[in-house]
Amino acid sequence: MGKEQLIKFRHHSAKGIFHYTIYKGDFVALSEVKTSKIDYIKEHGAIDLTFDVEHDIYDVMAVDVIEDKDYVQEVYDYMIATENAYFFDGIEGLCVLKFHR
Repeated sequence: MGKEQLIKFRHHSAKGIFHYTIYKGDFVALSEVKTSKIDYIKEHGAIDLTFDVEHDIYDVMAVDVIEDKDYVQEVYDYMIATENAYFFDGIEGLCVLKFHR
């Protein structure tokens, strides 16, 4: 059984959790495209993140939003295979967030 890898994010007054993974050397997560966090990232190129989901000390991290269907499918399949998935109903409406470490 896989172990969930979680990071906490915030933007404006919203907070949430991403399931993330390291895929082909990249730090990535999946998200629905039509969300306020994606709008925020597209506008600012970054989001506040913390790896300590119990605390509220965040770092600003640059993020790319990738909507290429083949890449989204690869990351989706990998996250399911490693039992670290949040989404299970296919890739429709999803994107990959690629974080710059």
